[in-house]
Amino acid sequence: MRKIIGLFALLLILSMGLYVYWNYMRVYDDGVREGVVQKFSRKGDVFKTYEGELLGGGFGRVGAGFQAQYFYFSVEDPQVASFIEQNAGKNLTLHFIKYKKSLPWRGENYNAKNQEPGQYIVDRAEISQSQRPAGSQDGDEEGTQNPIPY
Repeated sequence: MRKIIGLFALLLILSMGLYVYWNYMRVYDDGVREGVVQKFSRKGDVFKTYEGELLGGGFGRVGAGFQAQYFYFSVEDPQVASFIEQNAGKNLTLHFIKYKKSLPWRGENYNAKNQEPGQYIVDRAEISQSQRPAGSQDGDEEGTQNPIPY
């Protein structure tokens, strides 16, 4: 009887661990979004996190009308947050990772606002190619472009 209870407890712990990993720790999706950051702030009662709102190009269809494409995100890295804050209002490319479920110390939960539910964390940002002046390049003299490391 003790072996059965021990095996059941082990199986329960393993299944809970797998659930937590699958929904909270594993990166479900990653990609880029481009647009203008129109709102960016640091907020929270217990866990202070950087939260932003990106206005993407174009419009999406909602019911019978059209609506602007907003992307709500969180930022964990203070260097990335500083870069976004300094370049708010410019056309930026943001690289994000998405988790299926949110943890409070990673940022806000924007399931009701974003098109796809999940927690979006921006881990890199750079000024969009279309925003850079003609002839200016980041990188060495040979003309290779390196993205801004934030």
